[in-house]
Amino acid sequence: MALNYDALTALTEKKYIPKLVDNFYKSNPFLVYLKQRQQSFPGGFKVVEPLIYGNIGGVKSYSLYDTISYDTNIPVSAAEFETKNIVAPIIISKDEELRNSGETQVLSMLKAKIQIVEETLKSSVTTQLYADGTGNGGKDITGLAAAIANTGTYGGIDRSTNSWWNAIILSNHATTPGTAATLSLDKMVRLFLTLSDGNDQPDLILCGQATWLEYYKLVEAKVQINTTMGKKLADYGFQTLEFMGKPIVADPNCPEGIIYFLNSKYMKFRVHKDANFKATPFRTDDTRIAKKQEILLTCNLTFNNCRRLGKLVDISYTAL
Repeated sequence: MALNYDALTALTEKKYIPKLVDNFYKSNPFLVYLKQRQQSFPGGFKVVEPLIYGNIGGVKSYSLYDTISYDTNIPVSAAEFETKNIVAPIIISKDEELRNSGETQVLSMLKAKIQIVEETLKSSVTTQLYADGTGNGGKDITGLAAAIANTGTYGGIDRSTNSWWNAIILSNHATTPGTAATLSLDKMVRLFLTLSDGNDQPDLILCGQATWLEYYKLVEAKVQINTTMGKKLADYGFQTLEFMGKPIVADPNCPEGIIYFLNSKYMKFRVHKDANFKATPFRTDDTRIAKKQEILLTCNLTFNNCRRLGKLVDISYTAL
């Protein structure tokens, strides 16, 4: 008996997609963090983010009938980020259909295919989140490599003529930037303080597993996990310590030799309201003897204040 593809489409949407999304956001420390900063957008080719930087003039003390002048040049403009599309296909060939005609076999086959999609999405999206968006002809997510930089154009704004849009990049080497050196706690503290303004501080620190091990060697048995986010990440099974009261987490997708300092106040993970892990109906594949379905995600990572983002570079490490 032929498979009921309408029933499979409904089953995917109601049962498997919610579980896939939940597993997706719990699979990686950066994704756990982004889930809290997820914000939908209604459509369009670009996401517009109002920027936050500098201070306005006219804020001052006054007395009685002083003449007050106001600065109308409020330092907020906007960055524009292109939307990025990710597709994960589910394909059931005619042979698979014939071999899995029983209800139990069908459910088992569909579950296995959804699991493959889930694992592939985790790997692809998290890798793109650390890259610069130029992959696959510029179709990839605009990730941290583009956001936390001090050259090039980001969000449509040229950093060579707008230095306020630069992120803070600090070399870990004491005298020779570009040369790897043993991780320095002093450099980490300097960068953290540079990125902080009172209680407006980085709230998540990310690095690769080998780089995280270098930090672990420096603070072994001296650091406890006290923050809510740190405990949450540790409960999910991620290697977590703390630095300056903030979680520092090992992410296998993060490039080694770098430590990223992030501030969630200025970050959003933008997802399209109609393509937020949206499952298309099963239908005939035009190029194969098969039926196909896709899981669609339209999104991008955006920031509105790059001066509160930073990274420590030139860290030597031993590959795992």
